[in-house]
Amino acid sequence: LGMGSIGYWLNNKAERVAVTDSIYCEINYSGVLESKITTTYFGWEVGDYKSNLISRLAIQAGSRMTRHDLELSVGLDNLCTGIVKLPDAIYILPESSIGEWTWMATYGKQTLQSDLLGMAILYKTKDLIRLAEDEDDHVVVLKPFENKLTYYFLAAWEQESSGIKNKQEFIDYLNEQTEVLNNGLMVK
Repeated sequence: LGMGSIGYWLNNKAERVAVTDSIYCEINYSGVLESKITTTYFGWEVGDYKSNLISRLAIQAGSRMTRHDLELSVGLDNLCTGIVKLPDAIYILPESSIGEWTWMATYGKQTLQSDLLGMAILYKTKDLIRLAEDEDDHVVVLKPFENKLTYYFLAAWEQESSGIKNKQEFIDYLNEQTEVLNNGLMVK
């Protein structure tokens, strides 16, 4: 799995979207404040199932987080996503999960230049089936509700403007983002 990509947890392994009848991708819009892409995977075959899968990605200007909305034509018992395992990165979970949203992450040397990078998946606690891993990935296995699922993924690189420079800063950032998702924004 690439960070935030789609899979199905089968036989203790993440099965990526690989076999389809066809794929159609559309840039819904690319604007100053937000950009959106929709990809439809027609006839995704996984295990004994075949389903159309619609993937909607959205990112807002100034945000590290990408929202991923998924919709299936035929219900599956799970969908999964994750982060690739790399030898110089540590796996991190929050100390406590209070609220509707939580996260799982990796932090460490995860670039070709050995820069520090944090990668994370933010997901609804009620959707969690299990945290798992296979040979290549740290995986979060989630339960779609009414054939729909939403999660976020993000990366924070030490070299970016106002970059996050260490593991604790990254954990603090993830906790802040989770707090925003759990409580929403208030405009006064």
